[in-house]
Amino acid sequence: MSIILEKSKKYIHKIIKEKPDFGIFLLENQFNNIINVIENPICISYEEIPIFHENNLYGKFLFGKIEGKNIVFLIEPVFEENRKNSVFLCKKIGIDKLIQINICAGINSNYKMGDVMLVKDHINFLPESFDIKKIIKNNFITELYDQKMLEIAENIAMNHNIIIQKGVYVAFPYPNYKTCAEYAMIRSMGGDCVGINILTDVIIARSVNMRVFSIIIITNNLLLNPFSETEKSMHLLILIVKEFIKICS
Repeated sequence: MSIILEKSKKYIHKIIKEKPDFGIFLLENQFNNIINVIENPICISYEEIPIFHENNLYGKFLFGKIEGKNIVFLIEPVFEENRKNSVFLCKKIGIDKLIQINICAGINSNYKMGDVMLVKDHINFLPESFDIKKIIKNNFITELYDQKMLEIAENIAMNHNIIIQKGVYVAFPYPNYKTCAEYAMIRSMGGDCVGINILTDVIIARSVNMRVFSIIIITNNLLLNPFSETEKSMHLLILIVKEFIKICS
């Protein structure tokens, strides 16, 4: 794995000369407004990169600048089972800060559609993965979501009079209908929203000492079309993310 990652790193360095400050993880093209913020974009598809081509992975890296900082968007399929290579490669090319941006269904009755939520912790209903067990080995990760990053985002929101939520993300392997009893169970456990698997990327990133910040937009139901329903909240999320990138070091 390390040899293949080194080949992938060299391939990227032939094209990208500056080390990115942030990796920003997006699933599919659900956040085109954010992607449009990037300056001087350079796109590298996964099919071009040795490790990704050999493992039939699909997606793309989009390198550029936001607020004067070097960033790379990782734009990937929602149900890609093997996304760990992209996180490892980010670490290999020098990224130590990962931002996750996502949309998920709110189950906290105090939340409304379009709320922006900062993830403070998560509950994982995914089957235990042998690959993840091998990756983290005996490491005990006590802080998955960086508290200093959370404080920065909270201060940005306060300074701009943006009302935000801070809650617990609950992960299921795939979007599916849940009964009232199931929602009540999740809520009783402390869950505030429900989404698909983004937690594997968080765990892997923390296992290689990357700092993680996760921000989401709340919708009513993942089985509907949440992207059009939450469009009004997108400019608030973009404002927070741009300011966050500018301030966070």
